Amino acid sequence: MASILRLKEVRLDVPDGVGTRTIFDVPHFELEEGAFLGVRGASGSGKSTFLKIISGILLPTMGTIEVAHTIINQLSEVERDRWRGRHIGFLFQDFRLFDGLSALENVLLPFTFHQSTITRELREDAVDKLSAVGVRPGTRAECLSRGEMQRTALVRVLMQSPKIILADEPTASLDTVRGDQAVEVLQEAASSLGATLLLVSHDERVLSHFNQTITLSNGRLFDGEDE
Repeated sequence: MASILRLKEVRLDVPDGVGTRTIFDVPHFELEEGAFLGVRGASGSGKSTFLKIISGILLPTMGTIEVAHTIINQLSEVERDRWRGRHIGFLFQDFRLFDGLSALENVLLPFTFHQSTITRELREDAVDKLSAVGVRPGTRAECLSRGEMQRTALVRVLMQSPKIILADEPTASLDTVRGDQAVEVLQEAASSLGATLLLVSHDERVLSHFNQTITLSNGRLFDGEDE
């Protein structure tokens, strides 16, 4: 299986008021296409930085980031934005839904930035996907339960058919049962798309759903639970 993600000699330095300090330092990392990877790490370990570097939101001080056969830190900012929209799906713990909009409108919102009209086929696909995960398409975001918000956010990601899904603590606000269900739904959805899934979490219960895990500590990666 080919690698979809490759980091080589990647380091990120930031100013600290006196000089600079290194907050991310990964000599080598690869992830196979279609893999499901759980990344453990405490608060401040560099989990969000890792996701932002992978997606090209943050550029490293040095090194090479190759994702989906593209060296993204050689792209311009505009090119990175376009590339991210085509290849990366983000699932955040705060869901980032807009009150006043229905579940369906939230799901279709990203498409309004790239096309003038929403086709009937696209709308019907969104309705079908929401219904399949138990969310009523016309329900306003502020009236959804936490679990329904999570599933709506997931459908929004899946509608874009990303090559890589990046999930940042997606179960943090859910109870044990709903959290387990959310991870299972996420993995099933990623599998149906043939997408690579990278999920970061501090919760070992969530990480137990993954056969492949790594640990992020002080901006460095370690196999399994070793630090």
